[in-house]
Parts: sequence; C-alpha cells; structure tokens
Amino acid sequence: MIYFTSGHTAKGFVQIAETNVQEIKLCILLRGGGDFAQMECLEEIEQRLKKEKVAFECIRSPWNAALPEGLIVGEIAIWCSSYVPKLPAGTVVRHAAIRPDLLSAPMSSKTAHLAYDCFRKAHFVRDEWESIFVKQLNKEKADQLAKNWMDFLIPEKPGSMQKTVHRFLGAATPSGTVDCIPQLTADLSKRIFIKGRPGSGKSTFMKKIARAAEQQKFETEVYHCSFNPESIDMVIVRELGFALFDSNAPHEYFPENNQGDQVIDMYKELIKPGTDEQFAKEIELYANKYAEFLDKGTAHLLDVYNDKKKTRTATSIAASRTAELIWNYL
Repeated sequence: MIYFTSGHTAKGFVQIAETNVQEIKLCILLRGGGDFAQMECLEEIEQRLKKEKVAFECIRSPWNAALPEGLIVGEIAIWCSSYVPKLPAGTVVRHAAIRPDLLSAPMSSKTAHLAYDCFRKAHFVRDEWESIFVKQLNKEKADQLAKNWMDFLIPEKPGSMQKTVHRFLGAATPSGTVDCIPQLTADLSKRIFIKGRPGSGKSTFMKKIARAAEQQKFETEVYHCSFNPESIDMVIVRELGFALFDSNAPHEYFPENNQGDQVIDMYKELIKPGTDEQFAKEIELYANKYAEFLDKGTAHLLDVYNDKKKTRTATSIAASRTAELIWNYL
C-alpha cells in the first residue's frame, strides 16, 4: 500500500502519520547523509521487500513522490529522521547511521516559507471561490443525499474493528501535484467518483460517510486534502469494499468499464441551477488567481528541492550497507 502522511499545505508542512503507527513496536530512524540519501536507502529496502514478496506499507515523500520517507513492515517502522512521526509510548527506537560523521542537513526554511505563503494566499482565494457555491447549496438536499448513501454503503450489522487512520491521498511536490488514488482503490468493488465545484459539499458529504462507518465499527481510512488538511478528499472502508473520493482537478478521474464505478455530481444534485453562468466572471477570476498562487508555490518548492539535493553526501555504498543492516531486523 502506498500513501502520504506529510505534505506541503496551506497550513505549512503538516504530518498526520500518528494513527498509522499505533501498532509499531520497533522504529528504526535513519540518520546522516542528508534526507535524499536516507530516502534512497529506504527505496533499496522497498525494492527488496517487493522482491521477497513481503507485505509492507510505503509512505511516500512530498519532496519526491518516487521515494519513501517511511516504511511499515508489520510492527516495525523505518523512517527518515527528519520526518519521524509521534510514536506510541513504549516503542523501541533504534538509530541506523548512513554517514555517522554527517547529520542530515535542514530544509531551507526561508524558501519553504515562501512556498507555504503562496499556498496560504491560494487558500484565501479558494475560500472566496467556494463561497459562491456555498450560498447556492441546498442544505436539506445535502443532508438527504448523505443519508441515502450512508444507507446504501453501510449495513446496520456492525463491523469487526473500529479503527480510523488518517492519511493524505497525494501531495503537492516540487514537480506538481501527485496522488495515489489508482493504487489505493484498485482492489475495491465499489468506487464512487464525486464531482462538483469548490464549496459544493464534497468534503462534508465524505465526513458524514466516514463518521457513519466509524459508528458501525468498521476500519476506516480517511484521506485528507493535500492542500487543505481540514478537508477530506477520500474515504475507504475495505471491509465493505468501497471508496468514495473527490474526483476533480488536480486528481480528476473517470469511471472505467467497471459496474462498481458510480458518479455523484454534487453540482447537479445540490447547487442552484444556473450558478456557473450567473457567476462566470468571478469564477474565472478566482480560478486563475488560485492557479497562479499554486504555480508560484510549486516553483519555490522546486528551489528547496534543488537545495536539498545538493546536501546529499552519502555514497551509494554507504546507503546500501545501511539498508543491508536494517534488513536483518525484518
């Protein structure tokens, strides 16, 4: 399973890994060599896990979505030391040094601050954009729509385990926005694609579904928006075989030849007809301004990324040696 637990958001750098490591007994923290050397070390372990067909969870890095910042193998977690989550009390912690003589270089905080400032400005614009549709939303219909889908998706018979994990379904990276929706939903029999405009009730709808699943004691995966962590972009209940997710840019998908794929168009269902046409000029203005701030923020992230790459001081041999030592724990 591949997902993110940290991200570059309108709230700054945010990590929500805590609920994913509650069963961890041993955590191995990588030290030295710079963040990218540590990620490359984790990538080598990841490839070996795949080769040996060992079940594991890969927590991708928002700095480079092709590399892990953490791995979970049963009750063992392996993490880059700069991004280690809050661990349960009693967890045994071991350190594995790639280069004992060189600690990981810190992130360029000044440039990162510029990126987050752009994302915050984008969020302000998004709020104004959303307000157009919030004012045109039929709340009674929204409540009834959520109830209908809760009745359809969640049986009255309780599940076997009440556990909720919080994650990001993607990340804003220096090369643009990425997501893990195809991988996370590939094995599910029901996928509900939620379409709609900003402010058309998508996140609130999914929060209600997640809450209902939790109340019925089903293990629930809640995926937060990588731009605004307070918003929900996807909910998965694997025991019931379904996922519902925000299927709009920048993670827009469409149903495939799958009888389990369905679409909910929140604009058609809940928003006053003609809203797009009535507020066309304002919507275009907000959309363009929003995209402009996101592009500027991404450019600043790329500057930080390039600086971080320069701090990669460990050799491939050192990283491979550390990966081999960690393998002995698995």
